[in-house]
Amino acid sequence: MKKYIVIALAAVVAFSACTKVEKKTVDEKISFEVASYVPQTRATSGTSLLSEGCTSFFTNAWYNPVSGAAQYYMQNVEVKPDATTNPTQWAPEDAYYWPKTGKINFFSYASVNALPATGSDAELDFGASENPEGTKFTITNHTVVADDNIMIADAVYNASRANKGQNDITDTENTNNPTGVPTLFRHLLAQVSFNVGLATRTATTGTTNYEATITSAVVKSVLKQGTLVLTAGASDAETLNTKAWAPAADGTKVGWTAGTATENITLTNPTNKLKLAAGATTGNVENMLTNRTVLPQTLADAVVLEIVYNLDTKHGDDVYTSETGLKVTALLNSVTTIPSWNMNQRITYNVTIDPVTDIITFDPAVVAWTTATGAISYLVP
Repeated sequence: MKKYIVIALAAVVAFSACTKVEKKTVDEKISFEVASYVPQTRATSGTSLLSEGCTSFFTNAWYNPVSGAAQYYMQNVEVKPDATTNPTQWAPEDAYYWPKTGKINFFSYASVNALPATGSDAELDFGASENPEGTKFTITNHTVVADDNIMIADAVYNASRANKGQNDITDTENTNNPTGVPTLFRHLLAQVSFNVGLATRTATTGTTNYEATITSAVVKSVLKQGTLVLTAGASDAETLNTKAWAPAADGTKVGWTAGTATENITLTNPTNKLKLAAGATTGNVENMLTNRTVLPQTLADAVVLEIVYNLDTKHGDDVYTSETGLKVTALLNSVTTIPSWNMNQRITYNVTIDPVTDIITFDPAVVAWTTATGAISYLVP
């Protein structure tokens, strides 16, 4: 299926009618102060985008002169960090300079994997407007892959040579003196992780202990394709300001409209055995999946975790029961604290299997790029 990525302004004019502003010979180049969004705190410093796997991002800028119509100034320009002089400052390879007068609006996005450009399989289009509020960012029929990471920066309005850097997006403890366009990225996809271990509600008695070997684990019927339409927030007056797109990628919204295509996500079988010692209620915890990118979605009944394992029940070191091919399943939406996977959200499912009753337990943690713990729910297969 074709993928389409469209960024367009509310009032669109043909490309042929756009005139790129001549670069001004002034002594100050345009640069960007870059960070990733963290809810309920100030964002981290500018190098954080690199930790997301993005070595560059793309920006589009509209110049609003003191009089006259808005003009395209930067058209899908790639921006990279300055690795030699100041890695926290990002700038285009071909320098762009601040005009002496007027203001600029910036719209930026980033992706670990290349997004489709103009061509037979995709469309990337930009329009011009003197009033850019209502700008649309649209991704159509995108199929999410495991290492996807797509981000959009809050729209920046009314930036100028005089005020750039005044909207400080760095940490309050950061000693950098920001001089660039405040560029705060939010994640448009979600990520999930799974850990597994043995646990029981009632401690075993005597010398009885358990050892389990996971032979297969899979999350079934995960939606993998969808469409996203974002609208830039309106500018505040004539001052430098940044606005999130709606719906905001703040960890509270699904945002995407899912299609029907699904996938089964296979988890890695732990190398170590899962053990539950005599008299214990919990055992060792092993990882099965770490930060796997998924499409944000409301979890349907079809999204099921299925684990198959072999279990040895022991008295001390002596195995007195050995069972193979035991299967336990659970609906992910039965975890009432996590009814959906939202944009800009990392979800960790800490899965425990009760070897006595074959019950799966979830103790989930939700991270909207910061930590929050979900309530415990007991799931009976």
